[in-house]
Amino acid sequence: MEKINSQINAIGSIPDFNLIEVALEQFARGKGKLDLKELLVTNNAFDFRTEASRTRFMTAVNGSILLFANDKHKELIESLFRAKGHESLKRKAVFWQLLAGNELFQQISKDVYAKAYFSGRAALAGPEIFAFLKELQNDTPQLKTFSDSTIDRIASKYLTILKKLDMAEGAYKKRLLNVRLTENEILFFTYFILSADDTTTDILKSPYREFFFMEKPELVQALKNIKFMPFIDITSTGEAMNVNLKLSPQELMDAISH
Repeated sequence: MEKINSQINAIGSIPDFNLIEVALEQFARGKGKLDLKELLVTNNAFDFRTEASRTRFMTAVNGSILLFANDKHKELIESLFRAKGHESLKRKAVFWQLLAGNELFQQISKDVYAKAYFSGRAALAGPEIFAFLKELQNDTPQLKTFSDSTIDRIASKYLTILKKLDMAEGAYKKRLLNVRLTENEILFFTYFILSADDTTTDILKSPYREFFFMEKPELVQALKNIKFMPFIDITSTGEAMNVNLKLSPQELMDAISH
């Protein structure tokens, strides 16, 4: 995968994000990428109007969502999308997969969206993201090839993705919605973080930490929930909070489901 690409535009153009979840479910049930291409592009299972739109959809899913750091990360996502229900968690998992699979999406999310969210901002507009990308363009060779119109579209489509994931609402200027994870979602995201990025077991140093959508003291308290003891071991030393996982991905999903 290219480190920086414009896949955000293709993803933001997907008319119905339920299709992403259906594609992930098909993948989780054993459909490989070639099988998915035949199902979605050749056979047009989702009834897209043109072959070009079918191909763009499949390219976007393959290029930024069906990407896994290792077998444990892959097994975790497959276990979730094989399970019935969990619609809220599945929608959040699409966001988390985009963070892990698309570097530009992660950078915008951390440096623009999360900063606005945690500062208590009510809204976020495309020009703010455009300005961030223009500044990033100075130090990012791949971004230097993007025209202003491409960058403007990325800014707009990023906000569209937030809206389609029920994290924002509105037309031009998006109102940021409050995101609260349930206990099961906190637990799943902890497993996601430690599976997708095995460079540290310290949750507080994870590049995904902000996307618990909690300030540090609240996160520490949440993870020390006595209900989580069968699922994770926590060792706190000073400013570190090291977490070790007790279950396999499938065991986790079985426990969450029952």
